[in-house]
Amino acid sequence: MNWNARRAFCLLGAIALGIMFSTPGWAATLFQDQMINAGAWGINSSSLENKVTFNYDYSADGIPEAPNSQGADEANRSVKLESNLVLPTAAEYFTIYPLGENFTGNYQLRFDAWMNYDAEGGEGTTEFLGGGIGYDNVTADIASGAQTMATGDGGSSNDWRAFKSPPQFFIDDADMAAGTHQGSDPYYADFLTAVAPPAAQGQGAVTSRAGSPGFQWITWELNVVGNQVSVNIEKPNGDRLLIVKYDKTDTSDGSAGVETDGNISLFYADFFSSVSPTPARQFGLIDNVVVSEIPEPATLMLLGLGALSLVLLRRERK
Repeated sequence: MNWNARRAFCLLGAIALGIMFSTPGWAATLFQDQMINAGAWGINSSSLENKVTFNYDYSADGIPEAPNSQGADEANRSVKLESNLVLPTAAEYFTIYPLGENFTGNYQLRFDAWMNYDAEGGEGTTEFLGGGIGYDNVTADIASGAQTMATGDGGSSNDWRAFKSPPQFFIDDADMAAGTHQGSDPYYADFLTAVAPPAAQGQGAVTSRAGSPGFQWITWELNVVGNQVSVNIEKPNGDRLLIVKYDKTDTSDGSAGVETDGNISLFYADFFSSVSPTPARQFGLIDNVVVSEIPEPATLMLLGLGALSLVLLRRERK
């Protein structure tokens, strides 16, 4: 590239950067919550057998700080989620959602999640935690928007689940990134290795099952870009695993597609009738909920153009 062409390219890139960074809402954070204020959230529950505790201090359970907490955040605080507390009912579940929120277009939901259970007793431990986008603010279960969830203990034949709703449509094995829902599959198990419960819980020499997120923080990430919905999980070290990706308008799988415009949702459930003999060990935590705008592909191209122009400009000055 000759000097005049390079200079023109650099000028074009600088203009592109100027347009982008003068545009309101560039990669904006649309919503953010530390899960300490119950008044900011609504709850849709299947029964009184569920419990939601905001501003819960999980340090008493020996649980480390959530990975995406910031220095100014309330330390070791989150929302605690419990289900099927006393009576052995067949299915209990609930959804919590931020009041007055609505998200459209391209956006991303991220939240830190911890799943705790009675690994020592081993009975009645299988519960589910997850979340979704396109929520209708009404349903208690997963029959709204694009939803995903996982077991904490690996005790289901379908540990990792994804849904299109309405109507509720269970995404089958073939469309999951692993080709299966079973957490014991190497796709999941090699990523989430077995870990011990926090020593403060006094559970003895036991570990979680590899392939399920018991006793460890993971970050759920749900993205919608155009017609594409993708779900990833992320470990505190930044390693990531794709759970599912699909076209939200696709009806060839027998579904009616899915609507992603709407609210976000956080979900907890016990779909089985058994109850743990140590219910104090049975709970989920969610912290650091963030919804962010995802820039349009054309905007990302402008960013790349601007960055390249700066590189060329630096070389020209040398």
